[in-house]
Amino acid sequence: MLTAQDLLVRWFWPHYPPDVRAAPFLHRDVDANPGGNPAFAEALADAAALFVANAPGLLGETLTLSDDGVAVFARALTRARRDAWMAQSDPTSPDGVFFQAVVHGAMFLGEVMVRAHGGRWEIRRPLWESVVHRRRGGAVSPFHWLLKSLADDAIDDASLAVRWSVHIAMDDAKPETLAVIAPNASMPPLKEPTYDLLVKYLRVHLPGLRDLGEAFPSAAEFTGRGYARLGFEPLHGGRVVAMHGAVKGETDTVEITWLTERGFERTETLPSDPGVAYFARTLNDELLEVTVAWQDKPHTHRLGLRGHG
Repeated sequence: MLTAQDLLVRWFWPHYPPDVRAAPFLHRDVDANPGGNPAFAEALADAAALFVANAPGLLGETLTLSDDGVAVFARALTRARRDAWMAQSDPTSPDGVFFQAVVHGAMFLGEVMVRAHGGRWEIRRPLWESVVHRRRGGAVSPFHWLLKSLADDAIDDASLAVRWSVHIAMDDAKPETLAVIAPNASMPPLKEPTYDLLVKYLRVHLPGLRDLGEAFPSAAEFTGRGYARLGFEPLHGGRVVAMHGAVKGETDTVEITWLTERGFERTETLPSDPGVAYFARTLNDELLEVTVAWQDKPHTHRLGLRGHG
């Protein structure tokens, strides 16, 4: 199992300044730019712009410094692409594709936090360890977010998109300011849905939904989940909809996908025992309660737009 710590130690730690490696605890939370020299933040912005410029060749995608760009980036971070970057790289050199892609990708994420969400860079040594202070909540490290997203336990689950939605996009969101997408207080289930059937259903029942967004699963990915049934629960006066269904696989799961006027926000996955039905209901106008059987015991989860309630 390749962990975020493995990636850090093998590919990046040798390239940290010697004094940081000797005493990392002395540098981890220290502002390396106490005088506020703007050149450092400008260097990070330039690195983010370079990542955007190189994205078509590096990712096969076009990026923008926006939430949509992050969604595209998250979707492009596949296991095959990560492994290809590593195969082209030498961990002893900071000039390799993997090192450069991760470092510049982290600066891209941070710069979107700054430009689109009112964040503020705080400089660290080395520069790729710099953090972004959010308007609410504490600082986040784009570099370590990216390492976690590239680890074996996260690379197949678009975890970057989920983390971004919960901790960045939703950090700014006020549900009462969102447009109503579901005008009716209740919505019928959709049986044996394909992607095409889902799109037709949403046009009828969610007329305020512009589109599903870049991060929503592709038609093949959605149909491949093999849902027997999808349920829909409007929340926040119809401004938010929780779409839920059971997926069979190596481990059965229940997926809850959150939709707003911006389309797909994130999907939460709950493990469940095979062959046992789950139960979902709205607890109030803000929370969805989902009960699943897991390891022969019932487990109840309370979920909201920003995560577990």
